[in-house]
Amino acid sequence: MSHSIRGSTQAYLIPGDPVRNVRLPRMFNAAFERFGIDAVLLPMQVPVRDFAVFFKSAFLARNLRGMVVAPPHKPLVVDLLDGCGLFGRVAGSVNVVRRTEGDQLEGDLFDGEGLIGALDHCNIPFRGKRVLILGAGVSAAAIGVALAEGGTVNGAEYIAFYDSAAGKAAGVAAKLDAFFDATVASVDSNAPEGFDLVINATQLGLVDGDALPVDVARMESHAALFDILLRNQPTPLVRAARDRGLNAQAGFEMLIQQMPHYFRYFGHLDAAAAMQADSNFLREIIYPPAMHAEIAQPLRYHSPSVA
Repeated sequence: MSHSIRGSTQAYLIPGDPVRNVRLPRMFNAAFERFGIDAVLLPMQVPVRDFAVFFKSAFLARNLRGMVVAPPHKPLVVDLLDGCGLFGRVAGSVNVVRRTEGDQLEGDLFDGEGLIGALDHCNIPFRGKRVLILGAGVSAAAIGVALAEGGTVNGAEYIAFYDSAAGKAAGVAAKLDAFFDATVASVDSNAPEGFDLVINATQLGLVDGDALPVDVARMESHAALFDILLRNQPTPLVRAARDRGLNAQAGFEMLIQQMPHYFRYFGHLDAAAAMQADSNFLREIIYPPAMHAEIAQPLRYHSPSVA
């Protein structure tokens, strides 16, 4: 990073545990440099037991403008804020915090916004469709909120959560079903039949020996798959779905599509607009060599031809 740090430099932090593999520092700092913003994003390894003290203490530094929050700390932030956006409140987690002009700490959650942007970028239909979400953790809840928030017209018509941990999916589904017009339910099987879109929000696929979280052979011929994992892409799941001829996407675009939201939230409006128009410089940073061809030529969804 040729970006020089001066006394005037505004600081942003990304606390997590671990933080060794986080991609956002490279992406943020490349954007700061590209758009001439005197700021830097630094990773901070913070154990869960120390997070609340770290969070409050860090903002004593007057040049700390905000944080992007990495796992496992996202659910811990909500109770430490002066204000929280709708997505953060409903999902019970936050991935971005800013200091306001009035010295308040506000937070929100853009995981779901990133997913919606990624689906639109890849042309994957989800509005008025049936979606199966595998997993019921923080990211899955955020995705569910974003898909349900648009109602049954601008959002999904039916959203099902499946999680191998008994009761976890039911809790998330009940909360979202009470908040939004879309029908949200928990299911006791990962069977993909009858769904137009399957989203993997589990950790399965980080290791090549993992079992596939869903049997792609049973997916509908028109269905699409989105795997939110960032490491080990293309995962065995993405490869298996593509081998079957289905449109399957890796999770990178979900991160790319959050970047304009982050920068807008932090007040860098011109940079946000520029990234909204062209984010290929960010894709070049995080797409692995095996998927670089998809930067210039995204594998967009095409509706199967009707006989």
